[in-house]
Amino acid sequence: VVMALLPARKYTEGRVEYALRSLSLSPRPMTVVLIGSTGNGKSTLGNFLLDPSEEHTLDDPTFEPGKTNKPETKYVTVASEGDLTVVDTPGLNESEHEDFKHMTAIVKQLNELQSISACILCVKFDSKIDSQYKTTVEYYKRLLPQLFENNVLVVFTNYCTDEKSKYQRKRQNIREETSVENTLCEVSKGLLYLPGCFLIDALPYSAEERSEHEETRSSILEFTRKLKPVYVHKSLKVAKTVAVRARDEEEIEKAKGEIKGYEEAIQKSKGQNEEVYGQVTIDLLQIRDANQRFESLKADVEKLDSTDLETAFVWNLDVKWKWFKSQSREHTVRSDWPIAEYIWWDNGKLEGKELRRDKYSVSVAIKGGFMAGLHVMLTVKVKKCDKYENKIKALRDNMLALKQQAATSRVSLNDKKEKNKELEMDISKLESFINERNATIKKLDENSMTVEEAEELIKKLYL
Repeated sequence: VVMALLPARKYTEGRVEYALRSLSLSPRPMTVVLIGSTGNGKSTLGNFLLDPSEEHTLDDPTFEPGKTNKPETKYVTVASEGDLTVVDTPGLNESEHEDFKHMTAIVKQLNELQSISACILCVKFDSKIDSQYKTTVEYYKRLLPQLFENNVLVVFTNYCTDEKSKYQRKRQNIREETSVENTLCEVSKGLLYLPGCFLIDALPYSAEERSEHEETRSSILEFTRKLKPVYVHKSLKVAKTVAVRARDEEEIEKAKGEIKGYEEAIQKSKGQNEEVYGQVTIDLLQIRDANQRFESLKADVEKLDSTDLETAFVWNLDVKWKWFKSQSREHTVRSDWPIAEYIWWDNGKLEGKELRRDKYSVSVAIKGGFMAGLHVMLTVKVKKCDKYENKIKALRDNMLALKQQAATSRVSLNDKKEKNKELEMDISKLESFINERNATIKKLDENSMTVEEAEELIKKLYL
């Protein structure tokens, strides 16, 4: 007997009957996950689904049922029997850190599965849906959204069908249909369909009851077998708890503060870089100007520093006579530079004789007579390098100064280039830090994390 058809017929009759009519006789491996808060009979139901015999459910159960209101299932437990695999999960909302450890263990275990056929929401018959139960269901909705789209069953546990229990429900005015309807409305919030519903007692007392509830067990399994499995292998992540989210928000704000500091440092470095670029430009201009002036002075020196002869000056003798008279005179011509040669010119018949000559002077004797007067011109020539010796020295001093100036500017330029490289490296590092912090923020802002990340966080926060 499918117990769900009696009290919840108007919600699930068509769905269940359709599933039962279209059942295949060939068994297909399936995995079910038992979900519910502590004390709702998940472990007891899991035992009954695996093997409904008394020897198993009472004497040697696979899942240890709770004997008090305290949770007995503290870890995810997986067991298989034939083509059926049952995942018994711990209840949530015990404590923040325990819930997070449970969540991590659940996800880690589920990731080892290839697929999940159904989530079975275990609800103790005629119990209220408390905050713990809602927290548990909401977590699994986030964890397994595809599964909640079409693969959810609600199984009311501890539904005893002996005469005494029926009598007590009647005396207490408990109507099965109303109780199931109210609970279904609660647990199906957020679903786009009404889930399959079954009522069962996984610890039946009499043989008649056992037979009845074994039929319900078969209906649950056959109904589940018709559902399309959802593949989850290594794809699930751990949803963050409120405390983890709060911690992440603090880390996000911290990272944003660091980013702001890095951005300010980048702006400062860019300002310094622009200043250095300006100084580099000045150095380059100074080097170029010094080189141009050096080359100009070098060309001037090459023109002047030559053994070519150049007229230093012209010495003239111009004497007018009023009468004819023979004349003889001695003249000394002096030069500021060493005399290389001289050229003699006169206006007539006279005699000129060199008397003495040294480095800077020449003495000549002039003899002759002219009515018209005496006219003599002596052109003194010197080497250009001698004539412009002081100027060449000044030019070379200027060249040396320009060379030193260019060398100083080059040293300054190299220093500034190194400074520029350091600033560019600083900016690059700061931008890298910002990218790292943004990646951290993006990671922290996610609502879930990998199992490995969750395990590291557990070690850091709770161990």
